[in-house]
Amino acid sequence: MPPKKSNLKNASSNGSRRKRVGRAQQLPEQIETKNAAQRIRTAESRAQESQEQRDERLQQNITRTRAARERNIATVRVLDRQRQRISRSLTRASFVRLAFEYAPDINYSAHSKIAIGGMDKVCQYCQALKFRNEAAGMCCASGKVVLSPLPAPPEPLLSFLTGNSDDSKLLLRKIRKFNSCFQMTSFGAT
Repeated sequence: MPPKKSNLKNASSNGSRRKRVGRAQQLPEQIETKNAAQRIRTAESRAQESQEQRDERLQQNITRTRAARERNIATVRVLDRQRQRISRSLTRASFVRLAFEYAPDINYSAHSKIAIGGMDKVCQYCQALKFRNEAAGMCCASGKVVLSPLPAPPEPLLSFLTGNSDDSKLLLRKIRKFNSCFQMTSFGAT
């Protein structure tokens, strides 16, 4: 059987709790009266102390204030360092091999560390759209690779791509979904 716990801690916390409740229930007039009486007692006590006692009291106040400030600053620094360390490690960990673990339900473009912008830069050689910081020459090797224009598609496909018939309009409206379905079947997904 575990040893019985002491009630000393509970007694002091109960006393503190009673004092807090009592202060919370005081009326503003009672608080003002109590504060005025405390001011009078403090003034009388200070009037009776000698210059040496006053200097000692002020020096103790300065020492206590400095110690409290240093503890506070040290605590804040430690907490800041921990927060920065955690933030950096999470950022690093979240981008490691991210391209191989893509999750479609995560909005990567909303992440504060991902700012690639829009595809608004145009290659001067092949007019391909590129991202702002994309390496030059990735599309056409700075004009060294020139592709011949694509021939016109054969007739059944050409009529599908023109948008004149109902089937053609349906295809153009749903082409992304169709493409995704065919993509999934190409590597054996069901």
